[in-house]
Amino acid sequence: MLMERVEGSTKLLVPARATKSLFYNPGMELCRDIDIAVIAALAPRMVYLDALAGTGVRGIRVANEVGLPVVLNDRSKEAYEVIKHNIELNGIEAEIFNEDANILMHRHRYDIVDIDPFGSPVPFLDSVARSANRLILVTATDTAPLCGAHTSGLRRYAARALNTEYHKEMATRILLGRVTRDMCRYDRAIEPLLCYSKSHFVRVIARVDRGAKRADECMRRLGFIIHCFACGNRFAVHELLGIDERCAICGGRLATAGPLYLAPIKDDSFCSKVLDVLRAREMGKKREAMKIVGTCMGELDIPFYYEYHNICKTLRISPPPFQYLIDALRASGYKASRTHFSDTGFKTDAGIEAIKSLLEYMHR
Repeated sequence: MLMERVEGSTKLLVPARATKSLFYNPGMELCRDIDIAVIAALAPRMVYLDALAGTGVRGIRVANEVGLPVVLNDRSKEAYEVIKHNIELNGIEAEIFNEDANILMHRHRYDIVDIDPFGSPVPFLDSVARSANRLILVTATDTAPLCGAHTSGLRRYAARALNTEYHKEMATRILLGRVTRDMCRYDRAIEPLLCYSKSHFVRVIARVDRGAKRADECMRRLGFIIHCFACGNRFAVHELLGIDERCAICGGRLATAGPLYLAPIKDDSFCSKVLDVLRAREMGKKREAMKIVGTCMGELDIPFYYEYHNICKTLRISPPPFQYLIDALRASGYKASRTHFSDTGFKTDAGIEAIKSLLEYMHR
C-alpha cells in the first residue's frame, strides 16, 4: 500500500510500511535535506546517480529541487515501478534502471555517485571508486561495528574500532579510512566536504580528485588513535612504530584504533555555502540541518572529542555550565569548540590532565 508524502517541495508515493523490495526511511529526511543543500551549493551542472534509489526520493528531490539531470536505479522491480510513478507525479525527467547497482556503476561514469544502502556500503565502494568523477555521497547504517560495539568492524572495514565515548567520530573516520583506501586503489583521492553522524547513520560527502600523486597524499592522511581507558588520555599518530604499550600519564595499557582518517572531515568554506542554501529554502528538517552544518563548520580539526559529563563523573564533581568550560579552556590558551557528534562533547588541544585540572579548579 502506497501513501503520499511531501519532502521539501517534492511529492512522493512511498510505502506505508517498508518491505524487502521497497524501502523508504522517513528518518533520513534530515540527511536528504542536507544533501539537497550540498548539491545545490556545488552550482555546476552535473549528472547525479542515486544507485540504490528505493522509492527514488533522494534522486527525485535532486531533480525537482536542484534541477540536475538524475539517474535512478534499484534492482527491485517493485521499487522501479514506484520510481516511475514518482517521476510522473513531479513532472520531471530522469533516466531509470532496474539493475544491480555494482553492475551499473562498473558500466557507467557519473559526476555524482550517491549510495545509501541498508547496512554497510562496503560491498559498493569498489564500484563507486570506478564510477564517480567529481563527488561521492556514502551512508553507513551499520554503526555498531563502526563504533566498536561489534567485532565485525575489523572484518568489514579492515580497521579496529574502540568503544570509546567519542565512538561516533571514530565511526565516521573509520568509514572515511575505508573509502580512502578503496578510492586510492584506482588513483582517486578524496577531499571531505561534510562528514557527520546522526543517530543511526554516518554520512560522508567528499570531492573526488584524480591522479596517483594525489592518491598517495590522501593515503598519508590515514593513521591511528591511541587511547588509555584507565585515565582517558588519547592522541593520534600516523605510524605505530615507536609507540609505547603503556600510558605516559597513568601507566595503563594503551589501546589502538585504526587505520582511520585523521585529516579534517569538513571544509569550512563549503559548509558556509551549504548554510546559505539551507537558509534560503523551506525544508522539513531545516532547523536541525542548519544546526548540524553550523556546528560542523565551527569544530576544531581534531580526530576525537571529550565527553564533559564523563570527565566530571570521574572526578566526582558536579559539572559547571558547559560554555564555562569552553571559555575557560580558551582563556587558558587552548583551542576549544563544541562538536556536532554530541551535545555534551567538546574538542580541544588540551590534554586530559590539563582538562581535569581546569575542571577541578572551576569546582573550588
